[in-house]
Amino acid sequence: MKRILFASLASGAALVATAAHAQDEDSTGVYIGVDVGVASAGDTNITYYDAGGTFGGTGTTDSASGKVALDSALGVAGVVGYDFGMVRADVEVAYSRNKISGLTISSVNGAPVTLASADVDEICDYLEVSGCSGSGNTISYDGGRVRQLSAMANLWLDIPLRGAVTPYVGGGVGVNGFETDGEGTGKFAWQLGAGVALKISPAISLTANYRHREASDAAIEWDANSGFTLGKLKTDTFSAGLRFTL
Repeated sequence: MKRILFASLASGAALVATAAHAQDEDSTGVYIGVDVGVASAGDTNITYYDAGGTFGGTGTTDSASGKVALDSALGVAGVVGYDFGMVRADVEVAYSRNKISGLTISSVNGAPVTLASADVDEICDYLEVSGCSGSGNTISYDGGRVRQLSAMANLWLDIPLRGAVTPYVGGGVGVNGFETDGEGTGKFAWQLGAGVALKISPAISLTANYRHREASDAAIEWDANSGFTLGKLKTDTFSAGLRFTL
């Protein structure tokens, strides 16, 4: 039994080594890639602040807090990296433009609130948006867009298999810039990812990819007294692409 187990382990190790060696010979070197897919941004915490009295308070600064809803959008990415064999290192630049579809207000000046129709009208006037209407504390409108541009440095582990299919896992860190209504900033971001590559020639692979990226909280100032703070931006992207080994 021990001999059989040892022989099985040795055979498995030999297969992995053979696959890794074949991969080293076939795909090491510089590569570039392009991806297109769907970027889904989760509902994000937001707090608007302005001079006292704007939201009915009596202090020097008023605030209204809640969550902003973002629609899914087209996501595109480009990548350049180096394949060492089973490990790849690359820099990935990704862009998406998610439409703001609505806002749910949960508190004003730190206190839970239930919006009346007059409150909804006031918030619509404050936001200066078209197609604005409310149902309960949720306000729907034809809002602007949150544009995200990220640059991430990644490490990926390719899992060698026999044949043309190679799964991979990994992640990276970098900077995520976002802009809405003409105002924007850049923040630290990290991501995890996985996918699979299908080799269709010695130098070209089709890829299916998943990325989960989170960017740190951000504050945007409209002027000295007003602006908003945005919570963590969490984006999940499913894409397909092409990878070219040069």
